[in-house]
Amino acid sequence: MASRTDVTALDRERFERDGYVVIRGLLSPEEAAHYRSELNRHSGLGDEDWKGPSWTLADGVTTDPTFQPLIFHPRLVQAVRALLGPTARYTQHSDLHVHHGDPGWHRDSAHREFGVGPDWDESRQPYRVARVAIYLHSHAESGAKLGVIPGTHRREPPLAMRQRAAMHLLSRLRPAERRAETGPFLTMRPKWIATEPGDSLIFDQRIYHSANVIRGPKYAIFLSYGVENEHSVNHRRYYMFERPDIRYDEYPPDLAEKLREADLYLEAGGAAAR
Repeated sequence: MASRTDVTALDRERFERDGYVVIRGLLSPEEAAHYRSELNRHSGLGDEDWKGPSWTLADGVTTDPTFQPLIFHPRLVQAVRALLGPTARYTQHSDLHVHHGDPGWHRDSAHREFGVGPDWDESRQPYRVARVAIYLHSHAESGAKLGVIPGTHRREPPLAMRQRAAMHLLSRLRPAERRAETGPFLTMRPKWIATEPGDSLIFDQRIYHSANVIRGPKYAIFLSYGVENEHSVNHRRYYMFERPDIRYDEYPPDLAEKLREADLYLEAGGAAAR
């Protein structure tokens, strides 16, 4: 597929309906190669190390000046604001991944049970919080794909828990490298998306998604943006104050100033005990 970084009305329609869009060639080949090299340097892992333990850094984009320019990348900001709205801000939820292929269907939102919690209440303000995945490897070398269940930011199938239990049992009968491809539901099929260096997926934080088992080197960078409303504030606060395993700090002062200058700063909504 040819590279394109402009977001069309059809993309916005698909994002609303399916919960994700694919942006091919968001980063140039040179940019993708640069950030891949930096991930090698930061992780201490080379391409040949993909069979060993993976390396991840929670909130790595926010905390490491090497990766902070991605937050302000003109094509990324343009795409995010075209999909979410002109007040989209950086919600901090970021990660750096090297050789991390960990199958498991999940949501990234603060409230992950369908229909339960403020993320699912749009009576006052719409939920417009998106995860941005940027990939720096080729599908041919890694075998990596991102699986998504289209529309699961809006609905779940009837008897969802029973379906998930049945599919879990079915997955046990498949080879380990294909278990994620079974999907969590009988009646909602996964869409598996292969990427090339510089490609990006932007998806609603509430959509079900999963990695697959890799067969080669994999490099990925994740960020998050949301329009300036209560849902985005709640999302940022969740990763700052509520996750038991991860506690983000405030934006670094230098980054905070740059975010304000670019109209990308999102207030956390007050302090909380930590």
